[in-house]
Amino acid sequence: MTEKDASTLAQLVAGCRGQMESDLCELFEELGPALIREASERDNAGQDPNNRAAAAGLKLALQAHWGKATPALTASLAGRSRQAAKPGDGYGAAQELKIVNDAEVSLQLAAREVLERLTTACREETNPLERRISYLVLRSAMTPGDTTFKLASLWSCIETACAEVTDDTAAGILLLQLVGERLAAELPRLYRVVNEALIDADILPRLKRSYREMTLVDPQELAAESAKVSSALDRLVQARSKDGAATATGTGGSSLELFDSMKTLQAAPAPADPGTHTNLVRMVRDSAAARDVRPQDAVSLDIVAELFDQIFNDPNIANGMKGLVARLQSTVLKAAMLNQRFFADRSHPARRFLDGISTIAIRWGKVINVDDPFFVKLLELVNKVQVTYSCDVGVFEAANAELDAFLAEREKIEEQQDRELAEAVRAREEEIRLARAAQMRAQRAANQCITRLLAPNVPGKIEDFLRSYWRDVVQGRISRAGEDGAPTVEALQTAVALIWAVTPKHHPSERKRHAAALPGLLKKLNTGFDEIGAAPAERKSFMDTLVDLQLAALRAEDEKGAAKAKSTSTSTPAPAPAEKPRDRSAGPTLQVSHATDQGVRVQDISLPGGGELDAESTPDRADLRRVRQLVRGDWVDFITAGQNRRERLTWINNSRTLFLFSNSASSCAISISADALAVRLRNQSARIVLPDRPMFERAIHGAIRLLDRLV
Repeated sequence: MTEKDASTLAQLVAGCRGQMESDLCELFEELGPALIREASERDNAGQDPNNRAAAAGLKLALQAHWGKATPALTASLAGRSRQAAKPGDGYGAAQELKIVNDAEVSLQLAAREVLERLTTACREETNPLERRISYLVLRSAMTPGDTTFKLASLWSCIETACAEVTDDTAAGILLLQLVGERLAAELPRLYRVVNEALIDADILPRLKRSYREMTLVDPQELAAESAKVSSALDRLVQARSKDGAATATGTGGSSLELFDSMKTLQAAPAPADPGTHTNLVRMVRDSAAARDVRPQDAVSLDIVAELFDQIFNDPNIANGMKGLVARLQSTVLKAAMLNQRFFADRSHPARRFLDGISTIAIRWGKVINVDDPFFVKLLELVNKVQVTYSCDVGVFEAANAELDAFLAEREKIEEQQDRELAEAVRAREEEIRLARAAQMRAQRAANQCITRLLAPNVPGKIEDFLRSYWRDVVQGRISRAGEDGAPTVEALQTAVALIWAVTPKHHPSERKRHAAALPGLLKKLNTGFDEIGAAPAERKSFMDTLVDLQLAALRAEDEKGAAKAKSTSTSTPAPAPAEKPRDRSAGPTLQVSHATDQGVRVQDISLPGGGELDAESTPDRADLRRVRQLVRGDWVDFITAGQNRRERLTWINNSRTLFLFSNSASSCAISISADALAVRLRNQSARIVLPDRPMFERAIHGAIRLLDRLV
C-alpha cells in the first residue's frame, strides 16, 4: 500500500467520523421538545406515583438544563479520540474501579438495558461495519484502539450528556429510556451512511442491491423467532383440543374435501370490482367440511383465514398486489396444513416465494402497472404454482429459482440503464447549474400565466393539475418558444378549454359545443403529458377525475331545475354550505426542466438561489439530515396533485448535492438537488419509503398474535 493510499483512507475515516458525530449532535439538540412533550404525557397519564414524580422531575430538568446536553455530547465525542490510544477492550478504556451506591447501580443497569436494545436495532448495520473496520486495509488507517464507530462508545458519550440534565436517579433512568427510544430509529441510519461511504471506497463492498431481501439475519434470532411461533402454535392446538372444536384422533381425511372445495372456489370468476377480494379460506373454514379436521388443521385454517384478512384489509398494499396474492389462497392453505413448519420457518420454500413477491412489490407502492415486466413475471409464476402444487415443495423451489434468475437478468439490464443515466446527468451537471437562472424565469412566467387563468369557482382537482402538471408543460414551452410563442399560447388555450369543460352547462348549445371540442382537448392534454413524461397511471387517474367533473358539469341543468323546484316549495331556502377556502398559492417554488439523455427523459428539480425562498420553502435541518442519510437503493414517493410516483435512488454525486432517482416502470427519471428534496419532504410532496418486513411475514405474525390473545 502506498503512502497516498493510507492518507486517502485516513481522510475517509475522518470524514465518516465527522459526519456521524455531527449528525448525532444535531439530532440530539433537536430531541429536547419531543422529550419534554413525552415527559409531560407520562406525568399526566401515569398511574404509579413514583413514575409520575420521575416524569414531572424530568420535565422540569429538561426545560432548565437540556441546553447543556449537546455541548457535553460534543466534548465527550471529541474526548474519545484522545482516549483511543489507551488500552481497552475495543469498546473504550477500562473504567476505574470504585464503590457505587444503589442509585448508581440502578442507573447503570438501566443504561445497559437501553444499550442492548440499541445494539439489536443497529445490528444490521454495525455487523457489516465491524467487518469492514477489521479489514486489514482499513485498520491500517485507524489508530490502535480507535472506538470511533463502536456503539458502546457512542452510548457512553450520550450517557455523559444526559447526566448534565439531571442528577435525580428516577428522572435520569427515564431520560435514558426516552432517548434510547428515539435513537433506536435514528442510529441505524447514521451507521448506514458510514457503510455506504466505505462501500463506495471499495472496502468489502456488499452484493449489489437486489429486489430480493439481502439483509443477513442472525441465526440465533431466527431460532428464537421459530421457537416463539412454535410455542404459540402448540398453545392454539391445545386450546382447540380442549374446546372440543375438533377431534384429536381425526385422520385428516376431511382435508381432501377442504382442498377440493378450495379449488372449486378459487376457480370461480374474480369479482367485478378490482378493489374487492373475497377471503375464500374463511368461507371454507366456516363450511361443514371443516368440522371434523384435526386440531392442528383447524389451527392452520384459523391462521390462514386471519392472514388473508390482514392482507386484504391493509391500506398500504396495492389492490393489484392483493389480487395477485388472492390467487394463492388455496396454495397457502394446503402448504400450511401439510406442514405447520410453514408458519415458523422463514426458509421454507413456500415462505421464500411469498416473501419474494412482497419484496418486489416495493417498486410499485399503491399503483401497479399490469404491463410491468416484474408484474407479468410474478403473475406467470403465481398461476404456475397454483396449477401445479399438490404436496411437493419442489414446485416452490422451481418458482424461486426462476424468480431469482429473472431478477438477476433484470438487475443487469437496470444496472446498465442506471449507469448510462448517471453518466448523462454527471455530464449535464454543469449545464444544469448554468441553465437554472433561465429555468427560474420560465417557471415564474408559467406560474403567473396559470394564476391569471384561475377563478374562485375552478374545481380544486383541476387547479391542482394546472398548478403542477400543466405548469410544467407551460414552463417547458416558454423555455423553448418564449412566453408569446405559439406553443405556449396553445398550452394556455388548452388550460382555458379544460376549465370550461368542467364548468356547469345550462344550455343545450353548450353541451353540443362541449361534445365537439372534447376530442381535441383530450389530444392536447395527452400531448402535454408526453412532453413532461407523465406515467400512464398518472394520466389515467387525471382522466378519470376529468370524466367525473365533466359529467357533473353536464348534469348542471337537471340540478339547477331541481334546486329551483325545491326553492319554490319552501319559504326559507337553506343556505348553501360555505366552501372551505383553498390555499391558492403556487407552493414552494421549485425549478423544473425536462431533457432527454440516452433515450430517457430526465426531470431536473432544484431550488432558486438569491434568497428568493420564503420560510415555508426553506429546507430545515432535520429534513436535510434525512436526505444526507439516503443511500443508493432507497425508494422515495414523489407526490404531485395527489398522485404517487415511486422512484429508486440510483446515483449520488460526490458532494451529495444531486440525487438521481429512476424506476424501470417509468420513462422519466428525476434528478433533484439535496435542498429541493428536503423541501419536498417538509411539504409532504415527497416521502421516504421506510423498510418493513415482507407482507406475508407481517400477516403471519399478526394472525398468530391475534389468535394467541384469544386463547
